[in-house]
Amino acid sequence: MFRYEYPVFEHKNLLKKSMLDELRDYPLSLSRMYFEGHGDGVLEGCGLSWDKEVLHLQPGLIHYSGNIYRMEEACSLECPATDELTYLKVRFATTDYERGRKGGLGEVLLNNIPPENGEMEMGRFRLQAGARLRTTYENFEDYRTEYDTVNRIHVPYIHAGGPGLWPQLLKVYALEMLETGTTDIHDVSFAMTLLGTDGHIAPECVRWYVRRAGNTEPDKISNADCYRGLLDVLRNRKNGGTGWKQQDGGRRQMLLL
Repeated sequence: MFRYEYPVFEHKNLLKKSMLDELRDYPLSLSRMYFEGHGDGVLEGCGLSWDKEVLHLQPGLIHYSGNIYRMEEACSLECPATDELTYLKVRFATTDYERGRKGGLGEVLLNNIPPENGEMEMGRFRLQAGARLRTTYENFEDYRTEYDTVNRIHVPYIHAGGPGLWPQLLKVYALEMLETGTTDIHDVSFAMTLLGTDGHIAPECVRWYVRRAGNTEPDKISNADCYRGLLDVLRNRKNGGTGWKQQDGGRRQMLLL
């Protein structure tokens, strides 16, 4: 049966271990059930800014291996121009056990080594000498700019069904798609869904749209593949095309029997 229960603390009442266990276990079990099947990725926050050769990762929440890691204060890292591809990532340490405490740590790193097992990418960029590192974008295509701009296309963000593209990026796509004036019901429906969910949509929906509306065929597509597919579709619509694929047998036929 379903139930809810919470401890009541009253003056002169005995504080029981079970009461403290309830405070500990309920939020943990709730979060684990809610995010089951979502995979690993950014839950909230983790914005970026750059100033005077220092890169700032803002507070946020990350879901990793069934646990929610929180960072309540900004993390600042020295970030000089090297003109090399640089990765911002979080490296998750082995679960930490102490008397009366259990937890894990995620160390924020900035180096030239691509993310490995046990690490999560938070962005990548190539900063040239004398340039400023941008963390804002002019349009959908600008998100992939190679030089002097943080690329967050590869960063996993939590959605129902698994990690996918940055919700902000998907909202920009939706707005630009509607601005093309397309009347295709699939394009309009997809764009309105993105706006209505604030960019949070199951990755499989994005993959299905890319496969049907563009030229990408694989059943499983990475964030980078999804972005390239969306960009191709957007360019096509801006040029007046439709490009929507019809599946074999998709048209109904009337048969005289």
